[in-house]
Amino acid sequence: MSLTVGRPIQIVALVGLLAALAGGAALTLKHHGAPAAAPAVVEPAAPVSHQTHAAAKPVSHPAPRPKPVRQAPPLVAANGLPMPLVNALRKHRIVVVSLVDPQSSTDAVSYFEARAGAAAAHAGFLGVSVLNANVAGPLTSLLPGGGLLPDPGLLIYRRPGSLVQRIDGFADRDAVAQAAAAAATAPALTR
Repeated sequence: MSLTVGRPIQIVALVGLLAALAGGAALTLKHHGAPAAAPAVVEPAAPVSHQTHAAAKPVSHPAPRPKPVRQAPPLVAANGLPMPLVNALRKHRIVVVSLVDPQSSTDAVSYFEARAGAAAAHAGFLGVSVLNANVAGPLTSLLPGGGLLPDPGLLIYRRPGSLVQRIDGFADRDAVAQAAAAAATAPALTR
């Protein structure tokens, strides 16, 4: 006597076998992927006194401490200068500030020439976008005679924060280096 299993039964058996394997794999992954539960700690109960019926003392928990709030660093120093310029003046006696519009390709050339001139004079350098209100705003308010910042242009500062030179328009690296070198002894521009 011969026993033959039909095609539909073979398919059902194969699907059942695959389902069982998938279920076993899921249980294995769940068992290995989940962190082990922490053991429960059972504290002994306080002894019960039958002599007094006083109410139990409530447990007081310390109040949570507030997290310290970090203050944002100031954008402007006490002397009115923007902090990037103050930080540059801490490192260098003379700082060349290149004022540019980052959307202008002509201003990009002015920026690179000013940076090269500052390096040649061993002066600090700070590139400032005239669109950056956090830096350009304070510089504008400190300009002698008021007005807007030149674009492109240069401001040359001497420590501790005196504006000694203003150049409106383009200046090549040699002119910038010469102006930065002269700034060591130049009188400060007054308001």
